[in-house]
Amino acid sequence: MTKKELVKIIEDNFTNEKGDIDLRGLKFNTNIHLSDMKVKGNLYQSHQKVENNLYQGNQKVKGKLFQSFQKVKGDLFQSDQIVKNDLVQSEQKVKGELFQECQEVEGNLYQTYPRVEGKIYN
Repeated sequence: MTKKELVKIIEDNFTNEKGDIDLRGLKFNTNIHLSDMKVKGNLYQSHQKVENNLYQGNQKVKGKLFQSFQKVKGDLFQSDQIVKNDLVQSEQKVKGELFQECQEVEGNLYQTYPRVEGKIYN
């Protein structure tokens, strides 16, 4: 099966009443690669429970980028983001260190209520 065929199957079988692709609640016992997504609408990534590492990097967003309410037992890296609107990074609880570097934001940058046990690098 090609990726194009898989996209057609997903569109045919996992489109909700609003016309959105809805893949919530899937459970996997392996690594998942969701990189290089091209989305004309919104991309929702929330409520992930990851036993190892979660990689979300090199975002280019024309709208707003929200990264909020993370609870991280290790380090949190939020870097290399290019945002044409606002960047919201709030309510992070980090046991390790917080790295927020190389962010290009044309709108407003909101960084509120970080609770970090280690160092913060901006």
